[in-house]
Amino acid sequence: MQYKTVPALPNARISTIGFGCWSLGAQSGWTNSSDEESVATVYKAIDCGVTFFDTAPVYGFHGSETLLGRALQGKRDRIFLASKCGLLWDDNHVTRRDLSHKAVIADVEGSLSRLKTDHLDLLQLHWPDHETPLEETARALHHLLEQGKINAVGVTNYSVVDTVALAKLVPVSSYQGLYNLLERNTDSYHSISLEYEAEREIVPFCLERGMAFLPYSPLFQGLLTGRFNADSKFGSSDVRSANPKLAGDGYRRYVAAVEGLKPIAAAAGISMTHMSLAWLCQNPAVTSVLCGAHRPDQIADNAASADVVLSEKTLGDIKEVLERNGL
Repeated sequence: MQYKTVPALPNARISTIGFGCWSLGAQSGWTNSSDEESVATVYKAIDCGVTFFDTAPVYGFHGSETLLGRALQGKRDRIFLASKCGLLWDDNHVTRRDLSHKAVIADVEGSLSRLKTDHLDLLQLHWPDHETPLEETARALHHLLEQGKINAVGVTNYSVVDTVALAKLVPVSSYQGLYNLLERNTDSYHSISLEYEAEREIVPFCLERGMAFLPYSPLFQGLLTGRFNADSKFGSSDVRSANPKLAGDGYRRYVAAVEGLKPIAAAAGISMTHMSLAWLCQNPAVTSVLCGAHRPDQIADNAASADVVLSEKTLGDIKEVLERNGL
């Protein structure tokens, strides 16, 4: 495993492969995920040297945090723990954004209880809330920082303009955004419009500011493992069925690009998973790649990607395939 530090998080030793905890447990909305196997996967991640764990209250509607808190008992001091705030939901699990002072404080208090810890190493604002003034959110963040309940603040899915504005009110140490081989500057995620372009805007922004950059969905929800084809379908109980990019003409275009990438991975003697994750790890702006996993063998395979080095020829071949497919 490789580790990185960034100026904005000077005391943090962060693994280049992180654990994105959306898929933890039976309540996650992902198929083939169970509580016991998820706990075993967390244990395996720590054994493989993974230090960065990223969760959120909305993942499994409290299920991910609760399960992670259970798994981390006796191991909390070995990891860098990140969660989020700002997404609430109703009885039908319909979400809404709320970064009011009251909501931020309540989210963190709930997260600390479920995670069975007295502090978060990083609290991230999950989505921008344009109905709440940044000043109000910043007051809540300062309160939590002063109490020692959070050690640092990050943003997720923010525009550069809003990130800069928030950073004038409270230190912003990290940026989490959608970024993978096929979605480098995409304009949406699960039909939600994005206010940034990852490669054109966020990569140079984080480098310039010394912020951690944390790409999510690094394997495009499994597409970049190379296991799917143009006829692959996801069941209604699988959260991926709600992603319009994994169906229709757009999906076929992505699959065609993956088919073009497979021979490059084969020529390099590595799997599609390793090539896709190593491509991110080698980007100097990337601090930790947030990989989901359902089983211990999956997180072990993800962790091994940190030690893969792609040659200049492999990187050039990848670029050619992406450009040929309009990506």
